[in-house]
Amino acid sequence: MLVSILRRIPGLAEELAITTSRQDHVGRGGIKVRNGSGEQPMPIHVGASSAAHELHAELTSWVRLVCESRGIDYSGSDDLLGVARWLDQHVVSLSMTEGSEEALVGITRAVNQCWRVIDLPAENDTWADPELVNQAREQRVTAIEAERLMEPLGHPRLKAAVISKWLARGKITREGGTYRLGDILDRNPRNIIGSADEIEMLR
Repeated sequence: MLVSILRRIPGLAEELAITTSRQDHVGRGGIKVRNGSGEQPMPIHVGASSAAHELHAELTSWVRLVCESRGIDYSGSDDLLGVARWLDQHVVSLSMTEGSEEALVGITRAVNQCWRVIDLPAENDTWADPELVNQAREQRVTAIEAERLMEPLGHPRLKAAVISKWLARGKITREGGTYRLGDILDRNPRNIIGSADEIEMLR
């Protein structure tokens, strides 16, 4: 799943570049600056630029950790495409690095934040990349991993303890200590509404 995300970053970077350079076509209101003729859109989309910077910082942090932990010299370029390509090529080294279990959550969150600011159709009511969510559904995860993935995949927060309650009640199944992520997503939909107690009763 992480490899799939990394390999889609070139396309994402292209969309970010387009969005960054056309502030007046994206979002509602936007940020304005004043000049002699009145308010004008800023020459860049600040949200897209910030999201791209945060994604670059997230990827770079994992590159640095792999290089320091595995004794590898970085040989890629310093731009977003370079660090994404390097991580793709060294994903096995990443998986062998202590703490790498957090990489999928962190990178997914940063990628989805980028999709959120891109000029998507107005009727699109979710910021999580639909293809990414579909790929995630068949993944096997622990309750803790599922808890961490809810928000990056655009779903409400969910405690691991609630997942354990679902298992005890026979609402979901577990094999070899892991759950099918799609089963958990189905019981924790994006449009869930109500107080904490009401939501717990529904679950």
